[in-house]
Amino acid sequence: MKQCLGNNSCEAENTCHHEESCVMEEIHHLAKCAKHELLKEKMKKHFEAKIGKKLDKVAEVVVDAVLARMQHKKADKQACEQFEEDLSSAYKA
Repeated sequence: MKQCLGNNSCEAENTCHHEESCVMEEIHHLAKCAKHELLKEKMKKHFEAKIGKKLDKVAEVVVDAVLARMQHKKADKQACEQFEEDLSSAYKA
């Protein structure tokens, strides 16, 4: 499936031989993108209705894990910086 990036230009594709056909291709592409976006929105509504509460719990677990990992990385970085300072001080002494 072609992605709908909104940058479907005539110059990039070189498929248009007349300005009118290029405009039509671009409009057709935009229409297909709009249809895909609408379908995506509708699917999101159905997912929310059917498994929204479960996904809320999953999202909470994921966010907690990411935050814990970030804190761990920050602590590791601080420990590494302290080690470098201590090592530098030891060499200077």
